[in-house]
Amino acid sequence: MEKTSPETMGRCNRSIISKGVMSDGSLVFLRILHQTPKKTVVNFPGPPGIMSFLAWNCRGMAKSRAIRFLKEIINQLRPNIIFLSETLVLKNKIEEIRKAIHYGGCFVVDAVGQGGGLALIWKNEGGVEIKGTCNHYIDCEVVCEHIGRWRYTGFYGCPERQRRQESWNLLKQLARESQIPWFVIGDFNDMMFDHEKQGGRPQPRALLEGFRDTVSDCGLMDIGFTGSEFTWEQSRGTGLWIQERLDRGLANHDWRTMFPIAEIKVLEVSTSDHLPLFLDLNKKVYAPRVRRFKFENVWIREDQCRKIVQESWEQVEGRSVVDKLEFCCLKLEEWGGGS
Repeated sequence: MEKTSPETMGRCNRSIISKGVMSDGSLVFLRILHQTPKKTVVNFPGPPGIMSFLAWNCRGMAKSRAIRFLKEIINQLRPNIIFLSETLVLKNKIEEIRKAIHYGGCFVVDAVGQGGGLALIWKNEGGVEIKGTCNHYIDCEVVCEHIGRWRYTGFYGCPERQRRQESWNLLKQLARESQIPWFVIGDFNDMMFDHEKQGGRPQPRALLEGFRDTVSDCGLMDIGFTGSEFTWEQSRGTGLWIQERLDRGLANHDWRTMFPIAEIKVLEVSTSDHLPLFLDLNKKVYAPRVRRFKFENVWIREDQCRKIVQESWEQVEGRSVVDKLEFCCLKLEEWGGGS
């Protein structure tokens, strides 16, 4: 977890000069102020269809090994939008990578000193409208024909424990800025439950509860994942091996209604100490229809059923009973459909 300088959080409230790069090579210079961000609209009329997203704390994109790995992921999964954190490089390097992978546009927040750096890279499909940015997030709206408009935020939380409250305040501020369907993904440098850490000292209760309360206050819920239980590790192969789930995807109720079977897959290989997250909006796109949840009595015999109910209920702690039931039904359907 790369340290971020104390002054980086303050830069969220100052204007940032950066640039967007289009596929024809032209540069669009952007001046964005977090409080009243100047819109940068990049609309692509591409055909409707499945969209997918990659989020990865790459721990540096200057190394050829990391670039090769990213290219391999793109060749296999072809994500529409890529969010990178801790790039440790400036915008010119991200532009080189964008050209090498043949994507249509990008937006960059430069690294500060030896740490930080964010990048959002997108294909010539759908639309991306940058709404606000700082050293800890890139916030945009995604516009897709026949699907609608929704909000996508790539987030990087403060790694220092004493500054976690700043990350929580940032999330709460972002939650107040829009009421449309919203999805947040990235390395939050936070955990919600004890079981999300293995090895080392237990996570302080105050940090677990603080992050959980923040997620709830923002009207968000963890959409879950498939793949590795942990997304970050340290000192593998030694007695000091630590594993944690620091990377995740959070969504509000409207987003989950728009994409009810969206799924995050934790990829099993990485050149970083963080595993990449692949968000698949799934084989279908939401179309309004009546669908009733059906609980199968045979599930009662399964220990996993009780565990899913308990964990899903805890994940939306503080929400209404209706929201809790809806999320619980969603998780049971995901599990029961494959059992």
